[in-house]
Amino acid sequence: MELHPIILEDLERITREKIDFEKLRDATVLITGINGMIASYITYTLLYLNETRQLNIKVLGLARNEEKAKKRFGRLLERKDFALLIQDITTPIQTEEKADFIIHAASQTGPRQFVNDPVGTIAANTTGTKNLLDFAVEKKSRGVLFLSTREIYGKSLTGQELVTEEEYGAVDPTLVRSCYPESKRMSETMCAAYKKQYGLNTKVIRIAHTYGPGMLIGDGRVVGDFLKNVIQSQDIVMNSDGSAVLGLTYISDLITGLFFSFLNFDEFVYNVSADNGIVTVKELANMLADMYPEKQIKTVFKEASPEVKAGYLANKIPLLHSKKAMESGWEPKVSLEEGFRRTVAYGEWNEQK
Repeated sequence: MELHPIILEDLERITREKIDFEKLRDATVLITGINGMIASYITYTLLYLNETRQLNIKVLGLARNEEKAKKRFGRLLERKDFALLIQDITTPIQTEEKADFIIHAASQTGPRQFVNDPVGTIAANTTGTKNLLDFAVEKKSRGVLFLSTREIYGKSLTGQELVTEEEYGAVDPTLVRSCYPESKRMSETMCAAYKKQYGLNTKVIRIAHTYGPGMLIGDGRVVGDFLKNVIQSQDIVMNSDGSAVLGLTYISDLITGLFFSFLNFDEFVYNVSADNGIVTVKELANMLADMYPEKQIKTVFKEASPEVKAGYLANKIPLLHSKKAMESGWEPKVSLEEGFRRTVAYGEWNEQK
């Protein structure tokens, strides 16, 4: 496969795990949001399995933007085991292809999108999910995996720092910023409803901050903005006092957790977030500056604009407790420093292309 060596190393790590990939042999897998980092890594993993284990998986990638997909996947699109389906998830799925398995990763995920396009955010997470579930019923799919978010937990009612899959807090539905967690909550309920009413094998994984090669740089989120600063040898700008806590998971660890949940684990919902990636915003900024002394990067504070503040969460929400997934067999392997070195190296290479 013609991919960057860092991505190929990640794929080797993912596929060496004790995941029951044999369930995917001779299957067609529909992946939505194919242009995103997570969905693209899922795609790479399945194509890599075809090359290394001859699983004969057909990957069908759904995307809105054909030009962006061609740029991301390049010559991989010439393969017979990979095809694009260009359409908006908010319209009924149109294809004669089968869909043995579906991984639903299409969603707007950036604070700027939540504030500037709340209606579009809601539509992708509700109408889009319903379209996909209806399609799964029609095609008699064997499994549907929905990628959700830690934001569905809302503001903790007990003050705990970590939440399990059974603990829920409050979300203010009148805030425009709530378009994201509230619509994700509804998507989860739809997955549960289709499981009950139609016997559809649906599963949900809830994730937090995922980073790695191919992520959006400078997208208004803390990690993407910090990485842009580092890659371009700029001072790291914090729009807060840096006390907020992040739960970061490197992409290869997230993908192993995703496939474990989908193919090995039995329950409906799992938290998947690395316990070795908990760090404050200030600690992350200082760590990145210290990792690259040759860049002479400093950390600086800048008052956030009203537009940027509008994208912030109104209340602190807890981090994910992934004990259930880890007790079932998933284990994050990549440290924060290793993960960010890999991400920065890929980002610097991409900037020079």
